[in-house]
Amino acid sequence: MRIVISISDPWELGEALEWRPLEGELLRTVDDGDGSQALIRLDEAIYHREWRWRYLIASPRHEGSDIASLQAGGKVFSAFTPIADPDAESGELPATNRLRSGLGFIGDVSAKT
Repeated sequence: MRIVISISDPWELGEALEWRPLEGELLRTVDDGDGSQALIRLDEAIYHREWRWRYLIASPRHEGSDIASLQAGGKVFSAFTPIADPDAESGELPATNRLRSGLGFIGDVSAKT
């Protein structure tokens, strides 16, 4: 599924990317019992400071929100945690609480129309 991400925070990252929406593909979802998580591959990697990221894990920020609502054309306010390419390509989504890459952001993710 094609998706679009609009960054809302941190301001510094939004400014660095000129507030352009990020486009990519939702590769898979995992039901973690808390609104599920999604693995996203961006069309273009994010370059910010010394970081380069192509893959993100999206997790809903609000109780009762679910990544599955993207299938119905919904928008989900989410936290995005970048992960390294080998982790993303391993077939398992790593627990985001063990990922501390120095870059994380929040914003909306929606299906691209």
